[in-house]
Amino acid sequence: MKILFPTDGSAHSLAALRSLMSRFKWFAETPQIALINVHPHLPYARAVAWVGKEAASRYYAEESHAALAPASAILAESGIPHEQVAKIGEPAHEIVRHAGEWNADLVAMGRHGHSPIAGLFMGSVAQKVLAIVTIPVLLLP
Repeated sequence: MKILFPTDGSAHSLAALRSLMSRFKWFAETPQIALINVHPHLPYARAVAWVGKEAASRYYAEESHAALAPASAILAESGIPHEQVAKIGEPAHEIVRHAGEWNADLVAMGRHGHSPIAGLFMGSVAQKVLAIVTIPVLLLP
């Protein structure tokens, strides 16, 4: 079983990871885990040209590392092997794309606490993933 777990490094995301880990007993073997963080493109199109490609790349790498490190530490403390993936782009599309490329069996992710009604108006990465992914999604509290 290959599980893709999107994380933004937030407390909610880490709680969702712990919730997922408590469900590992559902599986005959410990699943393969890939943590993914997708950083949106800089909002101003000319920002990369203004700050330079190297500075923008360093920014993306630092932000992704900061988002992935807490979840990676939790898995490492429990002795759970995993990989880390950093992407840049629209989060839901990159999550779904990587799930396909990696041949994930499941995407497990937090809901970020939005109620279904609020989600209708605000949208969320989880809702977008649900709308476009072709594999099961486990939404965690």
